[in-house]
Amino acid sequence: MQILDDKIQELIALGASYAVNCKPCMEYHRKKAEKAGATMAEMLAAVAVGEKVRNGAHTKSKAFVKDVFGEVECEACFSTGNTCC
Repeated sequence: MQILDDKIQELIALGASYAVNCKPCMEYHRKKAEKAGATMAEMLAAVAVGEKVRNGAHTKSKAFVKDVFGEVECEACFSTGNTCC
């Protein structure tokens, strides 16, 4: 017996695909979500949840880098890895 129906599973997979920046996965899971009866609004809501997860992970990752390397002098250098401007 399946606890989560196909539509819910595909919506979760769609949000996760967005969170990990996998375009082929997003395309695949969008088709499967549509077949399972998901609406455009539901799919976009799943992507929005994936975005929140990705943004939260990004914020934590920045904190991990600061723990390892200390304060970074400018945001542009922090995000690109280049020497400071």
